[in-house]
Amino acid sequence: MNFRILIIILLLLPLCHFAAKNDSVLPVLQPIHKNVIKFNPTPMLLWDIRNLTFSYERILNPRQSISLELGFLAMPRLFEDTIAQLVNITSHKKYGVNATIEYRFYISKLNRRPIPAGLYIGPYLTFYGYKFRNGLDILQTSVDKSATIEGNFWAFNLGFEVGYQFIFWKRLSLDLILLGPSLTYYGGSTGISGNLDPGQIQAIHEALYDKLKERFPAMGYFPVNKSFRQTGKLDVLLFGFRYLVQVGFHF
Repeated sequence: MNFRILIIILLLLPLCHFAAKNDSVLPVLQPIHKNVIKFNPTPMLLWDIRNLTFSYERILNPRQSISLELGFLAMPRLFEDTIAQLVNITSHKKYGVNATIEYRFYISKLNRRPIPAGLYIGPYLTFYGYKFRNGLDILQTSVDKSATIEGNFWAFNLGFEVGYQFIFWKRLSLDLILLGPSLTYYGGSTGISGNLDPGQIQAIHEALYDKLKERFPAMGYFPVNKSFRQTGKLDVLLFGFRYLVQVGFHF
């Protein structure tokens, strides 16, 4: 995994260097303000209205900026009451976070206004982490009916983005990431405790996988789906994609 990420970095850095070098002979407009605070509604639209994600962009010089993003991640329930007709869910506990760092190179040759307005390119690194714990009531048994299922999943995305930021009335920001391919590592596992035999545990994992695939179709492309259905463990490196819309205040 580390070797592949290194290859991506080596491929992306020359593009950033070329962009900076290509702008070096051009007159550059000085930025009016150096800060942008933004709200990212994309996770709310994709997953759950309770998602709250904010970012802060700081202009470093007339061509470059750095952006940091942090948010609370809420995912909709996969099961409302029963899993695989084996257990009832008695309690729900879940939370998650997402974080991103970007380094932007604004293409002043194509931009007629000072940054952060205009076209930009640059590398980014994102992290998504999610943890849950559910209490279970085992069906069709009279002893040791209580059980739990808990999981911890995460994703790292290292990629390169192309975007455009509009600044209206010198204050209002509309930031669009139009293209953002990445190399993505998915990891995590689930654990089930209680008076359940291995066959029942595997059946629960299979039901969990089917629900995840229904909610997130990309799960069907994971080459480890067989092991996930059997053990609940996820460890895979794939290509991903990033896109978003942000609105903010420039000051």
